[in-house]
Amino acid sequence: MANMPPPYVEPGEFHFLKIMAEEIEKHYVPGSTFREESQNYVFRKFRVAFGPVYSDRFLKSRFKHLRKRYQDFSDILSHEGVHWNKEHNLLYGNQKVLTEKCKSHYKNGRYNGEPHFELMSQIFGSGIKYLYI
Repeated sequence: MANMPPPYVEPGEFHFLKIMAEEIEKHYVPGSTFREESQNYVFRKFRVAFGPVYSDRFLKSRFKHLRKRYQDFSDILSHEGVHWNKEHNLLYGNQKVLTEKCKSHYKNGRYNGEPHFELMSQIFGSGIKYLYI
């Protein structure tokens, strides 16, 4: 148990997405491919902030998980009658769609949005290809 990394929590997720978005903004245009050097830079910068215990394998799995969450939330928002209040991070609208598609977002009697969706959009909606992740 001593070799287990600390739990990957909200601040780490935001920081990881922020580093990715900054790297894309500086060096990439839509249609280009995210280079392995950039991936290594992002992973290194993340480890400086959160410690060396996070392996490449772990960070790659987090990237894939975040991409899946982005795709799922984009799918939810694409349904007619579903709206997202960014300020309060709440979903509302077509109750049937929300009930069917948003089970994981339902908490305390309301449908919560994706807290870092705008950052995710900069990364996953930018047209960049990710071959090494």
